[in-house]
Amino acid sequence: MGAKLEGYATYHANGTGPFIVESRVPDSKTILVKNTQWWDKSDANVDRIEFTPIVSAATRVAALLSEEVNFTDSAPSQDIPRLAAQPNLKVMERTDLRTVMIGFNRKAKLDNGTENKFNDLRVRQAFAHALDPQLIQKRIMRGKSRTAGAIIAPEIPGYTEALDKPVAFDPELSKKLLAEAGATDLPFTLVCTTDAYVNEEELCQGMINMLSRGGFKPQLDIAPAAAQTPKRANGKADVYLIGWANEPMLDSYSILLQMIQTKTDNAGVFNWGGWSYPEVDKLIVEASTQMDRTKRLELQTKALQVVKDEIIMLPLHQQPMAWVMTGKVDSIVQLADNKPRHWLTHIAK
Repeated sequence: MGAKLEGYATYHANGTGPFIVESRVPDSKTILVKNTQWWDKSDANVDRIEFTPIVSAATRVAALLSEEVNFTDSAPSQDIPRLAAQPNLKVMERTDLRTVMIGFNRKAKLDNGTENKFNDLRVRQAFAHALDPQLIQKRIMRGKSRTAGAIIAPEIPGYTEALDKPVAFDPELSKKLLAEAGATDLPFTLVCTTDAYVNEEELCQGMINMLSRGGFKPQLDIAPAAAQTPKRANGKADVYLIGWANEPMLDSYSILLQMIQTKTDNAGVFNWGGWSYPEVDKLIVEASTQMDRTKRLELQTKALQVVKDEIIMLPLHQQPMAWVMTGKVDSIVQLADNKPRHWLTHIAK
């Protein structure tokens, strides 16, 4: 990395979007005001936005109930029934584009110094069979998630139904596969974060229990993303949880290029497992120069098929998203990328 460069644009908005930054205090409050010179003359009537980050879920709920805040795009799922029952609040729910999945590190040895048996496909298959997708969806995610068999959501180009079949829950088969691979009672560490995904702590604790019953000896390493991301990115995590929404292009090429392709200076930025599949790389590179959309997506779907067959990544679900607003918000557009378009929002007068 070169020298740190700072200039006027580092601390000032350029004013080309629908809102202009009036003031900003990091981790406290950011105030946006309407840009009257913006090119899109929509009929939205939001003139001012005060963004206040509230890390605590309980505090966020209390702020909504008291109408101290009028909108949140991260309502805690366990509080949705309570919030929906309030006459002054409106709840909007759906699943978003982000697929939460398991990544396996393909280094020679695990962090505990033992041979990395996850390089054997049978062990990855055993891991998949040890997890109960129905239990995760109903209990841990409170029926709000969408169980996934593919690493991309149905809305993402490159998706096919054929890819989207979850691995069957079968803990006895898991034990059998581990025995065949000489990996009975395999010890490893699952690295999770506390602040990245919906109900992540419950999800990771639940998976630890399921994996134990499936013949593994898992240990949970859970902490905020600031502490966990370096472990994952630097190959220090045996197995880890990660989510991907295929932004900003909203196309399967995003995840294939950045997470699946062999890591180089130009690809595999999030290939934290260090795997390499030449046949997949070839398909991704060919797709990058294919101008015919149908042919390009066919190439990407073929690459995604290898990802599924080899369990390069193990998809769990598309996570739920819940927006809650007070009566102050008359209407708002909720799209699958979980990003509010406040220039399309109407405030009650």
